Order: sequence, then structure tokens, then C-alpha cells
Amino acid sequence: MTTCVYTAVFGGYDGLLDQPVASESASDFVCFTDDPGLTSDSWEVRIVDAAFPADSVRSARLVKILGHDSLAGCDTTLWIDASVVLRQTPEAIVSDWLTGGAEMALAAHSYRAQLVDEFDEVIRLNYDDRARVYEQLTDYALSHPDVLSEKPLWTGMLARRNTPAVRAAMRDWANHVLRYSRRDQLSVLTALTSGELAYRVLDLDNFDAPTHRWPVIPERRVAMGKAAPLPAGPFVADLRRSHVRIAELERELAETSSRAGRIDELLAERDRLVGEVEDAIRQRDAAIGERDAAIGERDAVDATLRAQSGVRGAARHLGGSVRAALLRGVKR
Repeated sequence: MTTCVYTAVFGGYDGLLDQPVASESASDFVCFTDDPGLTSDSWEVRIVDAAFPADSVRSARLVKILGHDSLAGCDTTLWIDASVVLRQTPEAIVSDWLTGGAEMALAAHSYRAQLVDEFDEVIRLNYDDRARVYEQLTDYALSHPDVLSEKPLWTGMLARRNTPAVRAAMRDWANHVLRYSRRDQLSVLTALTSGELAYRVLDLDNFDAPTHRWPVIPERRVAMGKAAPLPAGPFVADLRRSHVRIAELERELAETSSRAGRIDELLAERDRLVGEVEDAIRQRDAAIGERDAAIGERDAVDATLRAQSGVRGAARHLGGSVRAALLRGVKR
């Protein structure tokens, strides 16, 4: 299995750090750059054209996410940000990370609880155009709401296999970076969870771990990573979010009204059933009254019959006595 380590430096944003473990590794260490003057003792520097000459950040992101045609022969790749210094060989990292059928592995974010926190931090630090970040946040709230409450991922190191599922997920991720914010950590979760990629998330200290140190940035031009001081269209983005929220409230109101109507229907049904029960109770009481009256009439009839039976018995007895007396008189 061949493993390639690669990074990208465009527009002079970062310097190129030496990687001491490269001397212990059989893997290729490749840096893609648009700077023909960049040199290194531990990296093979490959000059490539920037996808967007006026946007060095997105040009580097595309190489990071999609790789490069020259890496097609690698079975696995390990991307590291230009500010990462490895402490272990890439072979050891890839072997340890890509286990259990995982096609991709990366670390969880060490210091954000939810992805929405990362959105807020990007806006606070002015890392990208506020309008674009707001639009992405609004769209995710509508189309991928669950992902906003998930723990974000750290993309400073990415271990990947060369598989169709990985390539499809990376294409989706790149589309989000081109359409929305260039801050790829805002979109990676959405891309990974939207397909069928088997990926693994590691609990790893982003700053200082057995695998690496980060960030090591002695030559970083931090200002290049910032958005313009007057981001375009924040009012429009705020207005759009307000419209979306109004629409949400209207839907909630409609749902509440619908539920209220249903409650009224259920109350009416309950009242109807209560009325039926009360009618049944009245009918039962009437039937009991009729039964009791019938029993009283029966008892009266029984008493009358008993009385009549006693008179008839006395009359029969008297008649018998008279007949007996007459017979005795005849015999004399």
C-alpha cells in the first residue's frame, strides 16, 4: 500500500515547515504551490496553477479537499495543513486511523462544542465575508438543522483511502466551499453525513498530540486569512435571516392554529360522548324505576292472590263441614 503526504501553499500565506519524520518514512511528502521559489529539504515541491489566482485560500482548499491528479496512484493519502509538524510517520498514522473499515479519518474539534459555535467564531474573527457565512448558516438551518448541534471536526489532518465514496464526498465538500464560506470546517460535517462514506472521528488534541504539533506558524501572513474589513452585504444577510425567521414563526403559528382547531374538535367530541353517557345513565335510571314499579305491582298481586287463596280455603273448609253434618243427619 502506497501512502502520500501532501500539503498546499498558495499566495505565500504560509511558509513551508520541515518535517523531520520524512527521513524515517517511505512515503512521498509533496507540497503543491504556485510559488516557483519555494524550496524544502523534506518536501517535494510541485508547481501548479492556482484554480483561482485572485483567491489563494480557495485555491489551496481545492487541493486540500480534492487532491491532485498526480496523487491518483496513491492507495492512501494524509493531508496536513502547512502549519502542522508530524511527530509520527504517515504510515503509522494512516495505519492507526483507518481501521474498522473506515475510508476516511479525522479528529474532532478540541475546543468547540457545536458547529454553530464555529460559525459564530468565524464571524467574530472576521475570517470570511459575514454575508456568505450568514447565508450558509441560514441554509444549513433549513436543510441540515441537525448538523449545527453536532461537535465540529478539525480538518488540519485528513487520512483518506482512494475510493469512489471518498471522491464523491470530497466533491460535495468542495462544492460547499465554493458556494459558501471558504472556511472548510463549516461544511465538512454536512458533506460527510450527506453520503454513504464510512468515516471515523478521533478524540485527539488538535494542538499537541503524539501524532503532531499545531499550529506552527512562524511565517504565516495572518491578514491574508481575514475577510475585508467591510464585509459585503451584512444588512442583506441579516434581513434574509429575519425573513426566514418570520416564515418559521408563521409556520409555527399555522401549526399551532391547526392544533388548536383539532383541540376544539376533540373537546366537542368529548362533550358529545359525555352527553351520550348522561343519556345512557338517565335511561338506566328510568329502566331501574320501571323495574322497581313492576316489582311493586308483582308483590301487590302476590299479596292479593294470597289473600284470595285464604278465603277460598276457608270457604271450602266450611262447605266440607256442612256436607259432613248433613250426611250425619241423614244417617240418623
